[in-house]
Amino acid sequence: MNNRQSGELNLTVTGMTCQGCVGTVRRVVSAVPGVEDLAIDLDTGFVQVRGEVDAEGVMAVIRNAGYEVCRA
Repeated sequence: MNNRQSGELNLTVTGMTCQGCVGTVRRVVSAVPGVEDLAIDLDTGFVQVRGEVDAEGVMAVIRNAGYEVCRA
């Protein structure tokens, strides 16, 4: 079953406290197949993923990196 969606996936990530955290989230999300662009706001925890991605897959890699995540 294909759970990919095209367009934008908006997430709220908690636990990011520094630019190193932003770099970690950027690295793991960028490695997900279908990610074309990514915007992260450290102050609000807002993460916007653009492309054709599996939302659950994106959320799983963020959780595996040690952060809490939910759809915004």
